[in-house]
Amino acid sequence: MQTIGMKQSPSLTERHRGSPGGEAPTPVLATAWCAAVAAGALLTLSGPGAPWHSALTFAFLAAAPGGAVALALAGLDPWSRAVAALGAALAVNTLVAQALLMLGAWSARTGVVAVGAAGWLVLTWLLAGRLVRRRRPARERVG
Repeated sequence: MQTIGMKQSPSLTERHRGSPGGEAPTPVLATAWCAAVAAGALLTLSGPGAPWHSALTFAFLAAAPGGAVALALAGLDPWSRAVAALGAALAVNTLVAQALLMLGAWSARTGVVAVGAAGWLVLTWLLAGRLVRRRRPARERVG
């Protein structure tokens, strides 16, 4: 009789470390994406008329809350972080749309401002939490 040994599977983060898809995007690509997202917000706030108005607005609505959540989940592997960020972006956009419709204040401008504010709050909460954790002495972190 032969016994078959089971190897432990490497974790997702170990598998993705050496792969091209597991690395962070290049700074040029990240800068271009941030510029497109900012242009979407500015075009929406300035008024319609540009040919790429809708696409860039959609990019902003997906990237503002999703990017903040992706930064908060920096310890996860890239695929899990992307799924969580997209789910959070969808949830924030749905909640903002429902709240603005319920209040009778819906417009593209108010939607962009509200979603941007939600992303800003998540990002501020994340940075404040990191600052508090850094200031705590090491003996308080044990536990």
